[in-house]
Amino acid sequence: MFSHVPLGTALRNAGHQVMMTVSLDELIPVVAGVGLPVVRITDPNVSAREIIARDSRLMQIPEDPIAREQQSGRWYARLEAVTLDALQAFTQDWHPDVIIGGMSSYAAPLLAKRLGVPYVRHAWDIHDPKLLDLGATEELQAELAELGLDSLPEPDMMIEITPPSLRPSGASSAQMMRWIPGNTQCRLESWMYKRGAGARIGVTIGTGVASYNQYDFLQAIVENVKAVDAEVVVPVTDDALVVLKDRLTDVRAAWVPLDILAPTCDVLVHQTGGSTMMTALSYGVPQVLIPDPSLHRANAMARRLVEAGAAISLTPEQATSEAIAKSCQEIISDPRYAAAAGALAEEIATLPLPSEVARRVEWVVHEYAGRHD
Repeated sequence: MFSHVPLGTALRNAGHQVMMTVSLDELIPVVAGVGLPVVRITDPNVSAREIIARDSRLMQIPEDPIAREQQSGRWYARLEAVTLDALQAFTQDWHPDVIIGGMSSYAAPLLAKRLGVPYVRHAWDIHDPKLLDLGATEELQAELAELGLDSLPEPDMMIEITPPSLRPSGASSAQMMRWIPGNTQCRLESWMYKRGAGARIGVTIGTGVASYNQYDFLQAIVENVKAVDAEVVVPVTDDALVVLKDRLTDVRAAWVPLDILAPTCDVLVHQTGGSTMMTALSYGVPQVLIPDPSLHRANAMARRLVEAGAAISLTPEQATSEAIAKSCQEIISDPRYAAAAGALAEEIATLPLPSEVARRVEWVVHEYAGRHD
């Protein structure tokens, strides 16, 4: 959701109406908190797990990361398919001129096709969605057939935020856009944006610590990082902080907006979350990545940053106290990591701003209308 905030805000600032639809109650205050209108389009009495459980094929979790990535595409596709009727009912009351969907928002192209409006696909991070799309296409055959299609519709515009040097050779043409962090904010204390004289290391595993019971995982990483002679800051949501406040000692821990923290860090340690990675890159911060070996997406992104010289990647098994501390110290001591991350930040800074891309979305709408008059 955070990835959509800059463009959504730019479109509103250009005078357009914007509506963001969500599937979960917990996202409603988050969307409202970043200043965008929000509508829930799923049955609050039916969970995502219950939807997936309706088909035994979807209950399988492959061990192979590539097979699991394709299965993820099927999961996203089925969760999206059940929203189509509610989305169409919503658009009878509020008719959009364009549908903008994220990388796994597979209802977006189908809804756009139903309504006869252009579809814009919006990248969330540097991940290539080909495997997800394969799984989604398999899962959505009935929905596609209803529209006279046998594959997912191509977007009328593809918005890409990957720094150009990280894009694979032969990548399709896209509308590039500068990454601007869209995370929520809070009342700031000076330590959040002001670093001390020594090194500073940020440690985060995202906003799902409480939801996914990741307390032990986060605490173990923090304890390992503390072996380095540096200030350690842990941005963590308030619900998780209740549990962690007595477990995280000698570190700064609170909900710190990542776009405030990242520019103050010499290193950011995290589990390879896409938005976290992009926010760090946009400020030229090198990273220590600890991707889950079973997740193709996280490992593919980690490899690209390592190859660019802007990160060190460790498996959870490799991420011992000595290895994490050594990796952080290596990045702090070797200026080549900061130089590589800084070069990627310069690439990001030269890309078109969301305000410019908002104007190009307008052109897509006008051109589409001209072709379909």
